[in-house]
Amino acid sequence: MHIRKAFTLIELLVVIAIIAILAAILFPVFAQAKEAAKQTACLSNTKQIAIGQLLYSNDADDMVIPSNTVNDVPGGDVPLASLADQLTYSWVNTIQPYVKNTNLLFCPTFDESKLKHAMDDAACDGSGATNSFDPNLLPSDNKFLSNYGVAKNAQYYTCAPGQTTDSSPYAHYPGSGYTFDWNSGKILQQWLSLSSVVESARTANIGDAYTAVSGDKSYVVTKFGCEAQYRHKSDGGDFSFLDGHSKYLHGNPEKLHTTDSQCVFETYFSYDR
Repeated sequence: MHIRKAFTLIELLVVIAIIAILAAILFPVFAQAKEAAKQTACLSNTKQIAIGQLLYSNDADDMVIPSNTVNDVPGGDVPLASLADQLTYSWVNTIQPYVKNTNLLFCPTFDESKLKHAMDDAACDGSGATNSFDPNLLPSDNKFLSNYGVAKNAQYYTCAPGQTTDSSPYAHYPGSGYTFDWNSGKILQQWLSLSSVVESARTANIGDAYTAVSGDKSYVVTKFGCEAQYRHKSDGGDFSFLDGHSKYLHGNPEKLHTTDSQCVFETYFSYDR
């Protein structure tokens, strides 16, 4: 007598349950591994950008790569360059002869919702409320020139003893090109040499954020700093440093340091401290 062997319904349900349990355990691990791989790719991009901007400095008499060599800062008494010229002379094009790869300008883990969340922060571009940042800072067509931003030579507050606190730290961003000078209230063209940087291995000038055409399509906006704080695993961003290395910074990259004279300054964004 031939007896057919087969699984009972209970046995099939047990097997299905085991597979479901294994899937529930393994799928998040696979997702984390995929995210880690994308973060590594993004970090690699910032490393190559860091080397590219060093090569630029070698050809430009030691000058830190400018965000733009025409005025891309609206307001003030300096005429705003045409959008076409701003695009032509933006850092995203200036760096291309040295990296020769436009894909390097885009991060695989870029998520606009995380960017907006960071910009809403009261310590960033907003008030803490949802969509509290200026909507004109983002492109109206959701198209970005780069998922990275470059520093402008902007200075905030002073660094005299007792004049800065954790809520208003001194910062002097390491950049070149046109910028709004908070001390004079004017738009200035400023150039920074690498030799002026106190500690290039500690000073970042390019990192996770973005470069794009403004919402009203009148100027090129580039953001650098706090906008990176949720890029990877909702816990930080990648940055290129002026000595040619790149590094992942946890949380808000505008971390603070206090000197012996009690000057509070932004650790990675104050090139003259």
